[in-house]
Amino acid sequence: MNALSRFAVLVLCMLPLAATAYPTKPVRLVIPFPPGGASDYVGRAVGQSLSELWKQNVVVDNRGGAGATIGTGLVAKGTPDGYTLLMGVNAGVVIAPSIYPDLSYDPRKDLAALASFALSPQLLVVTNGLPVKSVQDLVALAKSKPEQLSFASSGNGALPHLGAAMFNMMTGIKAVHVPYKGSGPALPDLIAGRTQYMIDIIVSALPLVQSGKLRMLAVTTTRRYPTLPEVPTVAESGLPGYEAAQWYGLFAPAGVPAAIAKKIETDIAKLLDNKTLRANLSQRGAEMMYGDSAQFTAVVKQDIAKWAKVVKETGARAD
Repeated sequence: MNALSRFAVLVLCMLPLAATAYPTKPVRLVIPFPPGGASDYVGRAVGQSLSELWKQNVVVDNRGGAGATIGTGLVAKGTPDGYTLLMGVNAGVVIAPSIYPDLSYDPRKDLAALASFALSPQLLVVTNGLPVKSVQDLVALAKSKPEQLSFASSGNGALPHLGAAMFNMMTGIKAVHVPYKGSGPALPDLIAGRTQYMIDIIVSALPLVQSGKLRMLAVTTTRRYPTLPEVPTVAESGLPGYEAAQWYGLFAPAGVPAAIAKKIETDIAKLLDNKTLRANLSQRGAEMMYGDSAQFTAVVKQDIAKWAKVVKETGARAD
């Protein structure tokens, strides 16, 4: 064996050791939202838990804007060494390819899905003045008044918008979309009856339901949400197959070393036993739910196709 061959063997032997030692320096976690929101909270909580597990700093880098595509694109074009990670969500990874015609990255080619760790439902809510008590009631009323009801969203192209667009498409509802710059301004108008219904993330909608300001009809996950067992899903309310829940997961730039990717995947699974993290995420409407790399990659592929169909058939667009 010549010197070059011995060197190659030595490098190959050292790779698993390098993965075992990973991380040996601070890890940058890009959150594609500004500080202060529910997604930022979820990302920071997971980052802190990984920091404790790894005995190494996980430095949060908030890069919000453009439907989560700024932060997502930053990681997609980053160095694939395992030291730049993305807390990815639906908007930047699976919705953006259909909404933004000039997207600078292709999530299928430029991102490696390492593991998913949480799921957050949305709620279908209506203004109290609307005489409906169920999904079936809402569909019947909307069909009796085509294009007379309006639905709010937190912005064109966001998951709440597309979740409602898919709901309308599957039920045959014809309603007017009223987009806002976030849930903050959308919900007061819904309360006041200036719009009639909305699909919104649980963390912002549920407190208004609990205070009696809005009426909740269903959750958007495929099964009933553990903390709201009495609330039916949209799917079981006459729309089998409907799902518009927000998932959270870790991504790295494509080409990240396989051994490092596997270690991160395994370490995310270990967080399921972290009771403090589980409680913290629950406070923000997120349920810990693990998916390994293969499962998460399949979800991403499936969701890209799903939302592409919704965008095509509804004409949804970005701001």
